[in-house]
Amino acid sequence: PAPPPGLAWPRIGRESVPLRCSLGHAPVLQVLGTFILWLGWYGFNAGSRLTLSSGDDSAVVGRIVANTTIAASTSGLTALLATLAFSKGRGYDVATMCNGILSGLVSVTAGCATLPLWGALIVGAIGGLVNRGFGQLVLRLKVDDPLEASSVHGACGAWGVIGAAIFSIDSATQVAYPERNGGSGGLVSGHGDLLAAAVVQVLCIICWTGSFSTALFLTLKKFNVLRRPDSYGAAAMDEDLDATIHEGMPYIDPSAAASRASSTATTADPVDASKA
Repeated sequence: PAPPPGLAWPRIGRESVPLRCSLGHAPVLQVLGTFILWLGWYGFNAGSRLTLSSGDDSAVVGRIVANTTIAASTSGLTALLATLAFSKGRGYDVATMCNGILSGLVSVTAGCATLPLWGALIVGAIGGLVNRGFGQLVLRLKVDDPLEASSVHGACGAWGVIGAAIFSIDSATQVAYPERNGGSGGLVSGHGDLLAAAVVQVLCIICWTGSFSTALFLTLKKFNVLRRPDSYGAAAMDEDLDATIHEGMPYIDPSAAASRASSTATTADPVDASKA
């Protein structure tokens, strides 16, 4: 069958799934993957210093590790609390917590060497809110993002660039980048040039990635290799790739799951007290 119109399209049945539904991923594997990424992020952020041969290097690496830890933890908790407060029926959601942690890691990367500890906390907390807010916006716009990648890496990545330009301080920036003389912090240090550059940078990244991604996806669609052709006309969501290939449901309705659990509990054989 021919692919639907447009550059991309949601998974089959996604439009009929309530917004309250969780993404159908294996929680154990998701938590494991989150902690693997979190551990690797220390090598990514701190390792970007490339040297550890002086007192300044030690100070910078120590700040990077502390800021990375604070932002990830704060963002995860903020995303979880925001979901509890504003999303009815979600409860304590492991997927939200994991994506919140990743949002904090993404948000703090730009300024991990130049933020004060309190700045990393603020950047992480706002990153958690950006993750939840942008994620809900994407859902309401009927854009299907199974991994919330646009929220975690796109929105929180943009926020991280802006946050670094706002909360970076002179003392940390001059130690991390000694080649920059004079005041080199962000808005809290009285310098607006870094914020202006950050805004331009975010816009340039959006234009660059948007144009090249569009060209790539149009080319893939032209050759009919953007998506499996036999999934175009699937009639139900359990006929899509999640179930047919990966043996898992793509969405989980928490209210329906609770109803099934309650029904199972009430229909189970009663315990024989004489055998207890």
